Amino acid sequence: MERDSPVGIVFGESTTDHFTFIVNPRNELPRFGEFLIARNRDGDEVLALLKSIRNVNWLMDAGRGSYDYVEKTVNVFSKGVLDKSEEILATAKVLGVLRTADGDFLPKPAPNRVPIKPGEKVYLARDEDLERIFSQGHIRLGRLIAREKVEVNLDANRLVSRHFAVLAVTGAGKSNTIAVLTKELVSNINATVVILDPHGEYRHLSWPGARVNPIKATIDPGRIRLSEFATLLGIAENASLQRRFLGLVYRTVREEMRRNGRVVGGMDFIHAMEDKIEEWIRVYENTDDKIIYYYDEKGIETPRKIQAKDLDSLIRLKDYLSELRANFGEFISPVNVLSEIRPGMVNVIDLSGMEEEQMITLASFVLRGILKNRIEYIKALRTNDRPTAREIIENYPAVRKPLLVIVEEAHIFAPRGEKNPATLWLGKIAREGRKFGVGLGIVSQRPKKLDDDILSQTNTKIILKLVEPNDQRYVQQASEQISEDLLSDIASLGVGEAVIVGYAITIPAMVKIYSFERDMKGHYGGGDIDIVAEWLEGKDEEENVTEEEAINALPL
Repeated sequence: MERDSPVGIVFGESTTDHFTFIVNPRNELPRFGEFLIARNRDGDEVLALLKSIRNVNWLMDAGRGSYDYVEKTVNVFSKGVLDKSEEILATAKVLGVLRTADGDFLPKPAPNRVPIKPGEKVYLARDEDLERIFSQGHIRLGRLIAREKVEVNLDANRLVSRHFAVLAVTGAGKSNTIAVLTKELVSNINATVVILDPHGEYRHLSWPGARVNPIKATIDPGRIRLSEFATLLGIAENASLQRRFLGLVYRTVREEMRRNGRVVGGMDFIHAMEDKIEEWIRVYENTDDKIIYYYDEKGIETPRKIQAKDLDSLIRLKDYLSELRANFGEFISPVNVLSEIRPGMVNVIDLSGMEEEQMITLASFVLRGILKNRIEYIKALRTNDRPTAREIIENYPAVRKPLLVIVEEAHIFAPRGEKNPATLWLGKIAREGRKFGVGLGIVSQRPKKLDDDILSQTNTKIILKLVEPNDQRYVQQASEQISEDLLSDIASLGVGEAVIVGYAITIPAMVKIYSFERDMKGHYGGGDIDIVAEWLEGKDEEENVTEEEAINALPL
């Protein structure tokens, strides 16, 4: 097969996974991250990635001579002599055999078993070969940094079923990446995506023909678990007596409302709990026997004597409920968020305005509901239990097909070294979701604060710029695919550029992610506020406005 002139010749020692070559000065200098081809000792074409490039001059080798010596060398020798003593050396990392000695093309590089022979010529990889490698997938994510003509696609099956992570510092392009991924999944393969959005970045997500379903984040206290309710109220894990009474009140009110034919949920449930606590406090204050009656886990009415130490817990619990009602009443509703999720759409659950405890509670409820209902639906199909399957999809239509849950600011919900209800269900989806068609995408600007187990379960990592060494090391430890030399690549990335490794991409690559607004003609509402522009806006008019006029002009 005809080739252009070589970009270099293998020089010095080489191994099965690295080689060094002298760059051909008559060709354009190859760029960092470029894909290369050289033949190994068996005659196979080996694909390699340019990892470093350096300029040396044999007459002015580092460490030889003083400044005066170097100055004299420059003055004594002519420019022509100095130029002839100059070479450019490059180091390449072997990715694997691309084409056998017989000429058979391999769509994915196979392991290279023998070293590159010194003296072999090094060529740029063909565009058409790279296009064949990176075109395998449903998601158009961007283009190779080193080859702007070559588009990089990701395999949606592998991305979703084996989970993924998008990691970067603030402003590096995480939200843009999620917007591109989401648009491609929904538009190309009718995916069902659920985004847990702590900052409301995606509530205005749109593109031509977009199918976006914004969902108001609400919590129905009658549907959540006791552990979730305790987190919602901010009751510490070691406050055992307060948690004990929360359980007594919770189960008693649920059972009484059910027996009276009332809807168990919403603000009515909070009011009923407050009334029940007040009733029990009056029993302590106004009766001699101080006996209350509650319903246990089996729905059996059971007596209990209230003691002095119990009173403080009851009063504090009532305060917790009052604070929840006063401060976060807008988020308390009998609406079941799970039933609002629609198949074949981007479902954005806007958590902005909530405190972390409320976010964690709702996330736990959503994650648990998606996984459990999806499992029950799959089991009903496998056992031909049509009534159960029909009932599930009538209540939760989205679980009829696989779902992808994307968790923004994942370190809030799965903090390293801590456990909460959301961490539990994120871990379950990470470990078991693949078997039932529930995928997980986690997004974070603070990877070192993420739960180790959950991060390690993400088999594709899209890593934009990370400059903090501890973050880099933590990500490396959580991924078998990230080698030492990739760490320097991550630190050198620009805005919107990413190193992508893992199951959903054929080989690791450095990619310029598409701009959602420019390339996809979309909008997601993220990005930084232009502070200077807003400060300067209307500056000339404001200088002549009185303070009273300015106050009157403020929006209500």
